[in-house]
Amino acid sequence: MEFEYDEFKSKRNKEKHGIDFVEAQLLWDDPDRMEIPAKAEDESRFVVIGKMGEKHWSAIVTYREKKVRIISVRRSRKEEIEFYES
Repeated sequence: MEFEYDEFKSKRNKEKHGIDFVEAQLLWDDPDRMEIPAKAEDESRFVVIGKMGEKHWSAIVTYREKKVRIISVRRSRKEEIEFYES
């Protein structure tokens, strides 16, 4: 799988949420990861929920051609964790 992202946004995400977009790519190694549509007005976006170690993370992504574009990553919300664990 090929990824793309804005380098500046990746650095800002690391400062704000403690994870950059290179680290976030490990979410796709989780065989139990889930993907659900996200609300967006300008393009189709998805929330990818997965675990890295013992922590749940949620990535907002879109698909451009054959690449996954990472938009943001944060710790999963309570309802996202419940959805993942159900």
